[in-house]
Amino acid sequence: MENELGMRGREDRLVFVLLFLFWLLLNGKVTVEIILVGAAVSAALTCFAHRVLHISPQGELRVLRRLPEVFCYLMWLMGQILLSNIQVIGRILTPGKKQAPAKLIWFQPGTKGNLAKLALANSITLTPGTVTVSMGPDMLCVYALDPEFGAGLKESAFAEKLKKLEEERHG
Repeated sequence: MENELGMRGREDRLVFVLLFLFWLLLNGKVTVEIILVGAAVSAALTCFAHRVLHISPQGELRVLRRLPEVFCYLMWLMGQILLSNIQVIGRILTPGKKQAPAKLIWFQPGTKGNLAKLALANSITLTPGTVTVSMGPDMLCVYALDPEFGAGLKESAFAEKLKKLEEERHG
């Protein structure tokens, strides 16, 4: 029990120091007031993170190591949003062209964790022309403005990239 408490104390100090340094970095200058407020805020956040949210420094470090992959996914997602915007604009600007009606598409996402499934649902919703309308334990329902927009959702690059991120997390 003492070892666990001693380890937790070191972890708490590490989190406190990192939060305090981040506070100083964001402020850009060092005054007595900034130091006192920063110390109080850092201490409160450290206490909250460990006692209420049960977040450990190891978990925080894992998240930091994953930031480059998450950043790459977000950049790729922005590109997909741009391409989808172009497709939707094309549909809007050609009203005379016969177009297929909108439809609901149910599919199994193939991701293991809830976080990846949630990220997939939100990525689909952020992409113009598609909206995730339901998320069950093992199914997603997507409203697609055009069936072409919803074609191959399960095998989509969204799902594949999120599966890869999940594997790196667990593997």
